[in-house]
Amino acid sequence: MRPAARDDDDLRFRIAAARRMLYREGCDSNIGGHVSARVANEDAFWATGFEYFDQTTPERIAKLDFSLRVVSGELAFSPALNFHARIYELRPDVNAIVHLHSHYLSVLSSREGRMIGMYNVGSVLFHGDQATYADDGHKAHVSVADALGDKRLVIIKNHGGIVASQSLESATVEALMAEQAARYHLECEASGGTEIARDEVVAGREMYFKHFIPNMWEANFERLRRSDPDLFAT
Repeated sequence: MRPAARDDDDLRFRIAAARRMLYREGCDSNIGGHVSARVANEDAFWATGFEYFDQTTPERIAKLDFSLRVVSGELAFSPALNFHARIYELRPDVNAIVHLHSHYLSVLSSREGRMIGMYNVGSVLFHGDQATYADDGHKAHVSVADALGDKRLVIIKNHGGIVASQSLESATVEALMAEQAARYHLECEASGGTEIARDEVVAGREMYFKHFIPNMWEANFERLRRSDPDLFAT
């Protein structure tokens, strides 16, 4: 099980674990994706830089303030991290953000205004909680935060998505499920499948947040002990 402590060092370790989980489940994003987590009682967040998801270790994660000044650690980071800061400023309910360019979510994003349909039980996590965003080459990166609004997921056209959630654990599992749900959407739609009944979606969503997300995190964390021993060696 993960350490019980919740100090900053432990948060860095959990961010590294989150990145490894995403990598193992097909959500790697080359060196361009980011995982971040808010620092409690500070206008700051821990973030990851330019590296593959399975390269991340706690010491490679740095603390940035909301002006993107590195205040702890060393980090070669994307200027696109400015939308993390903006989301944290706008959304006090958000404590973690995952930005990813995973394959199926990126394919789905190529369709203007398309959101994840309710083709699989895991899709219910995003029922009524999605937005879309299209960059025109002129908008500032931070404008995606406005498009996200009060939702959990924003799908960025021809790009990927951003998950904003109440905890690192939840954001990680939601990102995993966004990729799976996008694949189900594309394949079910192509085969003539239909979506889940609305009442089942509503009931399933509540149960998935209560039971699926915490247990999914724990199960994937335990798998890392076998697949990523170098993480635990740190």
